[in-house]
Amino acid sequence: MRSLKTKLLSLAMIALAAMASAQDIKTEAVTTIPEEIASDLLGIRVHKEKAFVMANSGKYIVVDLNNGNVMSYKLDVTDMADYDVVAGKIIYLDKQGIIGGHCFQKWSKGPYEALRIDACDQGAVLSGGSSAYFLNRNATATFEIRDMPFVLPIEKGFAWSMSVGDDKRWEANLYDLYGNMMSKVYKFSEYFEPSNVEIGPENSDGDLLVSATEDNARTLALIGNNGRMFWKLNVSRKLCPRDVAFDNKNKLLLLQKNEKGEVILDRLTFTVPEG
Repeated sequence: MRSLKTKLLSLAMIALAAMASAQDIKTEAVTTIPEEIASDLLGIRVHKEKAFVMANSGKYIVVDLNNGNVMSYKLDVTDMADYDVVAGKIIYLDKQGIIGGHCFQKWSKGPYEALRIDACDQGAVLSGGSSAYFLNRNATATFEIRDMPFVLPIEKGFAWSMSVGDDKRWEANLYDLYGNMMSKVYKFSEYFEPSNVEIGPENSDGDLLVSATEDNARTLALIGNNGRMFWKLNVSRKLCPRDVAFDNKNKLLLLQKNEKGEVILDRLTFTVPEG
């Protein structure tokens, strides 16, 4: 019985892989990233119709996603760890765990044991260490969210997180910003044994993007807050800490190298098989 079950599951996985490979993935180059940014690349963030592509040195460009026009800027910081965009302005975390840029004066600037910063309508969340930290826009005190290394805040005080459940299977669930479980959403297959798991960004519907390495290949999967996996793609290897985003129409944006070795901001469109 076990061998039959395993065989059926294997056939199902092969069928799913065939469906994924049948997706008609089209790549549109939005712009070429300047060498001074590309050689020190941190990532991409999107606000409305603008993409903010950042270097670790604090140099960044703003790309108009409609026409590819580029403007160059520089922050007064040289060791960026991560950043986000709030109302068109940069909020950042440096490699010493200090926050700066467009943040509330009443917030403690740190240092925090964190590698990532994600802004939301309720404030900001720092994550990437053994705990995460919620900086409430209406409070001066920082709230520590213990034992949750993966935290991605979304609208209305909710946050995505991923963890391995008691049955040893990965789960993606919704919490509040104080670490309380709000809703169980998605349980991955028992055959999902990833490495290099990262979550985010979310799209405009609050669905979760999951990046992972599986069978020595990088995958991106979109998990809906309705408990469905909408799609899963194989993509190029990770180029920098934040190499993926969604544009204002929920199209996937990816920083990757072309055949000449140039770093390109690409927009991906593809057909999702029904069923």
